[in-house]
Amino acid sequence: MPMLQFNRFIGHTMETRNPVPSTLYQIIPSEVCFSCNVCCRFLEVDSPLAPIFTETERQKAIAQGTDPSLFRPQTDGNSAQIQLKPHNDFYICPFFEPETSHCTIYPIRPLDCQLYPFALMYSEDRSEVVLGVDTLCPFGEEHLETAAFQQHIHDVINYVESEAVIALITENWSLIGDYQDTVKIVHTLAELTDATPATHT
Repeated sequence: MPMLQFNRFIGHTMETRNPVPSTLYQIIPSEVCFSCNVCCRFLEVDSPLAPIFTETERQKAIAQGTDPSLFRPQTDGNSAQIQLKPHNDFYICPFFEPETSHCTIYPIRPLDCQLYPFALMYSEDRSEVVLGVDTLCPFGEEHLETAAFQQHIHDVINYVESEAVIALITENWSLIGDYQDTVKIVHTLAELTDATPATHT
């Protein structure tokens, strides 16, 4: 998502590992996210890195008062992308509070945001679906080679490759973004590669 893709993920508080694949824990300490100026900010109003919501995630946000017109339907026919709003010289997610660096829907933030600093994307030649770590995230870049982060990579792979998450992504394949050269690829997702349209064109 997320210039500034990495997106979209602010206010991380879950720093204790939970069972995989039932849930996804966040390795980045909250204080690091709150002091970062990358996430949730974008260079263009129509940035392809803006968060993608599944229909269930969209309905949860609407139930909390979000204007339904802020969601733009995606080509997979199921998901929707949030409309960004202007802020100073760039654009921000409408759920992001720039004064506090908090996310106003953090407890129900979409999978697209939960994954950060990981990104689902197509390989450069679009022949594979891959998982990578966004090096624009200062924490990810600094800690990528540590034992704790390497374990986290393993856990995120297990989570993404779980039956339920594979099914969710297959139904909402707009969650898979275009190749980004700032993302360090850590794993090829063979099952998603076989199941998504863009790898067969």
